[in-house]
Amino acid sequence: MSDLDSLVRNVRVLLRADLIIAEIHLRRVAAKSGFYAVAGVVAGFGLVMLGIAGFLALETLYGAIIAAAIMGGGALVLAALLALLAAQVKPGRELQLANEVHAAALAAVNNDLQVAGAGVSRLAAFVRNPLDTALPAVALTVLNTVLKGLRKKD
Repeated sequence: MSDLDSLVRNVRVLLRADLIIAEIHLRRVAAKSGFYAVAGVVAGFGLVMLGIAGFLALETLYGAIIAAAIMGGGALVLAALLALLAAQVKPGRELQLANEVHAAALAAVNNDLQVAGAGVSRLAAFVRNPLDTALPAVALTVLNTVLKGLRKKD
């Protein structure tokens, strides 16, 4: 497999890992948003229903103001508990795995780019000064041919 094929493959793996990570984060945000929405609905419903029922029950004991404060505080405590539950939603094992694949793909792409960069720098050196780059290879070939010729004569 050529360096360019390896680079393309590693970039594809990197992009795939990034898509998986983004999808996991979106699922987590959706789950948290659902819990927060339910917490809001429950808090609203609780404020209305418990407020009415509790207010009527406590109004005779404590008066209108204290009865309303007790009912509102109870509904807010319930909403806070649901919000804490929503904050506890954590990503699963797949996020850690996707992050590991992402890191490995990024390292492979970096390695492939370094290899490709070395090839490009050799090509640039050859274009700038072709004799300096080609001279050692030509000299070795000529020397090898001469040595083979001398061996055949002996």
